[in-house]
Amino acid sequence: MSNQPHEELNEKLVCSHLCDVTKKGSAWILLQEPGFIGFGAVYKDKICWPPSVEKLDWKRIRDLRLFGEIGEWHVWQHWDKQYPWKSRLRKLDDIDDALTESHVLWGDWPPKPAQEPWVKLVETRGTEIWLPIAESQLGKNDFPLRLKLKQVVGYDDKNDNSSHLAGIVDAVLVALVNTSGEKVVLPPLHFPSCSEADRDEEEVNCSNGDLPDTRSNS
Repeated sequence: MSNQPHEELNEKLVCSHLCDVTKKGSAWILLQEPGFIGFGAVYKDKICWPPSVEKLDWKRIRDLRLFGEIGEWHVWQHWDKQYPWKSRLRKLDDIDDALTESHVLWGDWPPKPAQEPWVKLVETRGTEIWLPIAESQLGKNDFPLRLKLKQVVGYDDKNDNSSHLAGIVDAVLVALVNTSGEKVVLPPLHFPSCSEADRDEEEVNCSNGDLPDTRSNS
């Protein structure tokens, strides 16, 4: 695993890494940028954001994580004039040692009415988060939802064998799960915010092998 520099961060670059993290044709994305922290859904050539996001300013994005059952592609801002972003791909099968954690998400039952398949989870204190999940998939016993992740353990190679120290060297998002640990799956492709009439499941399935290699450092 190595870090890759990027001159530009955009939708095309993110979508080109879809099949690095999943074989199912769609994957979760967690985004942090000024004014918005939340989830979206990534497909072969489109990212679907919740109704609260009118326009995304890619130049201001601080942190982005695309994740699925294969692994996670992580992008972060590092303030270099020529390459403002760096990324790394970490696959779950390549992780030797890790501590598995589940972080509870904001939001109580029932979800607030929203534009399906988007739901808005809100706590009494006012904190809220949007998720691309059909409300019909959720039940009272599923809450609170949790974000499952792996804290990757690494070893200090600079020390000799008698003091081979271990520490957390990375964190990888794995899945969104309910209270029973069952994965919450993304709904069908046709989001109100990015629907296309000629789209079908076969077009975006990563197992087709028809995804062009559009990845680059720019």
